[in-house]
Amino acid sequence: MDFLAIILLALCVQVKTQSEDISLKVSSDDVRGPFQHFWRSTGFCPPDPHQEAHAFDLSNDMLQNLAYIGAVPHRGIEQVRIHWLLDLVTVSGYSSGSPVYNFTYLDQLLQQLYINGLKPGFEVMGNPSNIFTDFENKTQVYMWRDFIKLVASRYITMFGLDYVKTWNFENWNEPNCQDFDMNITLQGFANYYDATSEGLMAANSDLIFGGPGGGCDDLLLKSHHHGKYDEFLFNHVVNGTNYFTGKTGVRMDFISLHRKGNGKSVNVLLEEVASMKAISEKYPTLANKPFYNDESDPMVGWSKDLPWRADAIYGAMAVKIIAQHQNIFVANPDCPINYQLLSYDNGFLSYYPHQFTQRTLLARFQMNNTKQPYTTFIQKPIYGTMCMLSLLGEQQVFVGTGGDVTQPIRNDTETGALATVHIPTDNTTSDSWQMSLLIYDSDDSNHGTSYGELDLDWYINPPDPTQELMLVGYVVSGLSNDPYGVWTGLYNKTDYPTPKQFQFLRTQEGVGRVAYQPVKPGPGKVILPPRWQILQPEASLLHLCAKPVAVPEQVTGLRFMTITVGQVLVIWSDENIKSKCIYTYVVGYSPNNSTGPFQRVNNVDTIATISVISPLPQNGTSGDDLVRGYYAVRAIDYWKRPGPYSQPKFYSP
Repeated sequence: MDFLAIILLALCVQVKTQSEDISLKVSSDDVRGPFQHFWRSTGFCPPDPHQEAHAFDLSNDMLQNLAYIGAVPHRGIEQVRIHWLLDLVTVSGYSSGSPVYNFTYLDQLLQQLYINGLKPGFEVMGNPSNIFTDFENKTQVYMWRDFIKLVASRYITMFGLDYVKTWNFENWNEPNCQDFDMNITLQGFANYYDATSEGLMAANSDLIFGGPGGGCDDLLLKSHHHGKYDEFLFNHVVNGTNYFTGKTGVRMDFISLHRKGNGKSVNVLLEEVASMKAISEKYPTLANKPFYNDESDPMVGWSKDLPWRADAIYGAMAVKIIAQHQNIFVANPDCPINYQLLSYDNGFLSYYPHQFTQRTLLARFQMNNTKQPYTTFIQKPIYGTMCMLSLLGEQQVFVGTGGDVTQPIRNDTETGALATVHIPTDNTTSDSWQMSLLIYDSDDSNHGTSYGELDLDWYINPPDPTQELMLVGYVVSGLSNDPYGVWTGLYNKTDYPTPKQFQFLRTQEGVGRVAYQPVKPGPGKVILPPRWQILQPEASLLHLCAKPVAVPEQVTGLRFMTITVGQVLVIWSDENIKSKCIYTYVVGYSPNNSTGPFQRVNNVDTIATISVISPLPQNGTSGDDLVRGYYAVRAIDYWKRPGPYSQPKFYSP
């Protein structure tokens, strides 16, 4: 029996367990291999009509959303996969028979991604001013190739090759769904694929292109699906003739499929294994291609109103899916699936009355009851989860279970764990040795009420000359930060929270901090507070840091977005900061002086690089006068040592 068949069989007989005491054994010396953060991606789709996508993609609401996505620390999300990008391009006329393209809207969106430290998952999808009608027409096929070359060359010139060559260019999303906004035949789709590939190659041979971005089928490559777009494309890239070169075969740099969970984490794995087993058997030359599940969501349908998407259930399930993929696929040397990317397609904008309960990272409140309507956001627990995951290191450490350190923790139960270490490369900065232990308890999309005590045998051997260690614990659970619970239970799901209510909701954002304690340096065991409990649903991260010689580096990239009168979104970058051992950022404010003194105005600690400043009226001061002035931001490390303030910047609405 081959490996994929064994995985399928094992996953089909998953053990269903009630949570009980969780016994883990881990040693920082037991490093098993590299650990890639393969989940740092999200995505969204603008609504119909697609030719008006710019109104959504460049709206103030979306620009705020992108700022939050980019504010997940340490590039915890770096890719935003966006549908219908090429509908942001229009045709303004013709010159010598060739279209003259207007890239204004696409330029603006890609610049926003760049400013926020993000990159596009570039779906080659859309039809500028609907000028393309037939991809079996030779003139149009060549015109498409030239258009794609122009697109890629433009952004290489604008942003540089080093950035653009990291983009995942991908063919039209879910071709089996036939959501083309035009008629594309099977042969026309193959021609489109070849033209896209050749256009990108002509711009630069380092650009990445893959597909099929397959969805709308559950039985990929079965006989009764013969002739569908995914199947036709796989056959074409292996056995077909390249429209331009006349040679057999066309490149496919990665295989992308959309395999979702229908409410259960195991279903994501089952669908992926079944699909890759079928592909590898029918097209062996594709078996080792990098595999992307770039819509791997626990449930299909982003706009479905599901209460579990609002709270820690979603966050814990997301961690569970990532941990299962790491242990079963990525870290398993016997696994033939070259797993490279898992993306949750949750970059959408929620809408009334489902502010919290749709598949989004943030809850959007559209405040239409004010003289000047505005939009503001609350971070959901899934957003805090992504922040927490960013604290993991780059080397995976073995996690044993029970009294047997040789027995790995199981991946087929409700509880699980990952452990990592980070080894600094420069001991003169704020970087330092770190170890992280991630633990989850998830009954998938069910709420669960069970709990267990954590029995942790944690041995560490930090490098010499480590003199101080600090342990900080983070948690996403129903008993920690729960803005949805406050909004529903305390505020009766009010459509329009008051400024004071928003202030309290923001105390519930992000991740909860549940431990802060020094740890004895040198080889030995880490002792947690007694009776440490893991509640279902929950994801916890224990982050242990050696004290670095230097304080955090200077914050950079300070900028602002106006929310409404008397409210401003302050955004900054951690790109210059070498350490992940950041206790919080402090947003300092001085009304009149760029040199300070600065008073802290963010009342809630944050490891995300964003903060809403919305002071309540005081001492006769109100409106924009409350927020107009100079701002500067600095990082505070786990030892409460401040780094230097950023360059101050003046904000005036």
